[in-house]
Amino acid sequence: PSKASGEGYLGNDTRSVEEIVADDAAIMEKLGVDREKLADALTLAFDTARNSLSGEAEVRPGVVAEYHESRGKIPSPFRGEGSFEKGDIVLTAGSDQIVVTRLSIDLIRRHGFFQGKGSPFRIEPETAARVLGLIS
Repeated sequence: PSKASGEGYLGNDTRSVEEIVADDAAIMEKLGVDREKLADALTLAFDTARNSLSGEAEVRPGVVAEYHESRGKIPSPFRGEGSFEKGDIVLTAGSDQIVVTRLSIDLIRRHGFFQGKGSPFRIEPETAARVLGLIS
């Protein structure tokens, strides 16, 4: 936790970043989904909602992305990787909801880091893959 990251990237997870990454990589491998492909699908959903006139868009049948603008930037927890806009989207499909930020997408793409359990921006790999149509 910090002034920049609020509650932080680990939530109440007691695992190390390396353990979180390894556990999520195992889940992704079991699902047969490449993290780059997942990051691309998250980026498309983010951009679709952000660029819609209403801030809300259907990104696939039954899946709605709603963009919430926030002023400012948030730095990556990995040194030297820059800062990212604070806005987010909420992807909703039935009872599933995922909060996605540009930083979240970058952490997945570059590091396979979906954030710790209990983090407000934790993205569960299986839920994201299912909502985005990457698995049945």
